[in-house]
Amino acid sequence: MASADPPQGAAGDNNPGLLEHLRSNPWLPLVLGVAIAITILAGVFMWSTGPDYSVLYSGLSDRDGGEIIGKLDQMQVPYRFAANGSTILVPHDAVDQTRLSLAGEGLPKGAGVGFELMDNQSFGISQFAEHVNYNRALEGELARSIETINEVASARVHLAIPESSVFVRERQQPTASVVLDLYDGRSLSEGQVSAIAHLVSSSVTQLPVDSVTVVDAAGHLLSQNAQPAGSGANGTQLDYVAQIEQTYRKRIRDILAPIVGADNVRAQVVADVDFSVGESTRETYAPNQDPSKASVRSEQRSVNLANGGAGIKGIPGALSNRPSPDEPSPINNPQGNSNGNNGGSAPNNSNNANSGQLQTAGAAGLAQGGTQDGSSTSASTINYEIDRTIQHTKLETGRIRRLSAAVVINEAALGVPAAAVNASEGQTETDSAAASADNAALVAQRMQQIQDLVRGAIGYSSERGDSLQVVNTVFTSAPQASVPPAPPWWQNRDLIEMAKTLLKYLALAIVAWLLWRKLVKPLIDRTPGLAPVPRAATAGAGGAAVDSGQAAASPNGQDGEAILRQQRRQQYTALLDNTQELARSDPRMVAMIVKGWMSNG
Repeated sequence: MASADPPQGAAGDNNPGLLEHLRSNPWLPLVLGVAIAITILAGVFMWSTGPDYSVLYSGLSDRDGGEIIGKLDQMQVPYRFAANGSTILVPHDAVDQTRLSLAGEGLPKGAGVGFELMDNQSFGISQFAEHVNYNRALEGELARSIETINEVASARVHLAIPESSVFVRERQQPTASVVLDLYDGRSLSEGQVSAIAHLVSSSVTQLPVDSVTVVDAAGHLLSQNAQPAGSGANGTQLDYVAQIEQTYRKRIRDILAPIVGADNVRAQVVADVDFSVGESTRETYAPNQDPSKASVRSEQRSVNLANGGAGIKGIPGALSNRPSPDEPSPINNPQGNSNGNNGGSAPNNSNNANSGQLQTAGAAGLAQGGTQDGSSTSASTINYEIDRTIQHTKLETGRIRRLSAAVVINEAALGVPAAAVNASEGQTETDSAAASADNAALVAQRMQQIQDLVRGAIGYSSERGDSLQVVNTVFTSAPQASVPPAPPWWQNRDLIEMAKTLLKYLALAIVAWLLWRKLVKPLIDRTPGLAPVPRAATAGAGGAAVDSGQAAASPNGQDGEAILRQQRRQQYTALLDNTQELARSDPRMVAMIVKGWMSNG
């Protein structure tokens, strides 16, 4: 051990270590502190002046996220991740251009598949598999369309499309269900829910709107088609009633504002709207009408002709085959007139009472010549169409059953003009009473005119049971014009961007002040040669300079030298006190300084 120590000591004396040399250097802490401060300030400055990142896409699937990252690397666009990799951030200035570029590449595709599923159909696929792929593609396309709504983060669509049947009784209508995942703090209005239901209904064949069910991620039913019966009017009907009432109120204000002023009229309208749905069918048969004006449905005619002598009649046999001789009757036909038909049948004229009109004509042969025997019968049957009227009526839904309107007019707007008031000054009581009566008559006349105008504006109908009340009274206070409320300051984008910029520079200033106060200034105070001189020493040195000048100017050289020695002694005492104070406050630094002096010889 004893023999090993001298070489080490010799090596340490001849070649002091770098660490010991750095420790002995009093400027080292100051240099390191300044370097650290500059590094921190540079980092803060780069952070404050760096690009502001905004959301490019959020809620991405792993597949879409990987494809988008590959495209961003090709486009050399910087990006960051957030929300466990489901959100991609890019510089704020490049958001719009990047979205358009990615949209041109068909990104993002979304979690579901669309009709691109039908592009790569394998040869010989079964009809069932093709039907399933079509349903999947249609569901994916509908989900993508619904996700374009700002409030919807993601959507899933389920379609239940039954198989078609040739029998009408066995046909079933398709149904659909939509599950929506909304962004935090957002909700859908009833109009947006109805729009989603109509979108799905219009995209599927024979799918009624009432068969579309819309549910949010929390399990709340958003569509109104599943409301129980008797639950009252839904939101759409209430909005329709409110819109009707607002329209009538606006009509009243628009027609009365030029007359009495917009601030001197108040109107309220209540509409009784019938939302019941009904249908009726009526079938009417008209009474019999003139045949010449009726439509012929069918016509049947039959004509029978019998010409010649006495026909062969009777029971067949030997005697019946022989014709009977024609013997004139001296009583009935003494002159043998051939107009009669002894052996034939007389013309038959009959009518068909059930279906038409029967016409009968006599024998043509007998009409032309009286020597030939014969007969003819003609029958005609005509059927007419039955006059029938079928009327199918579907009652209008949302029709107004009754209107009730109330209008209040400020009495100050219906007073006597200023000229009439000035003319009535200085008149007697009789004249004042007459003027008051005229004023009341004028007010009543104007009120009647206003009432007539309001009746015409709202389409007043006494048959419908409408009611209207127009009253003039004194308004308690002048109404204030409605001013739209200003948006809150936290929604002002310009103010938010300005606040971000100010906060960045303020953070930079605070970091710089902390580094100076806590790091750089203490190191400067501890560094020899850079420490500030105490005020007493400064004052002593200044006094010594002044006194030395005075001593040089003094004619007595001995007195000047004495003053200089005294001042140097005071300066030395002040420096000694300062050194002792520094040794008490930081003895380590004093020891390092003394060690450096000793090492330098």
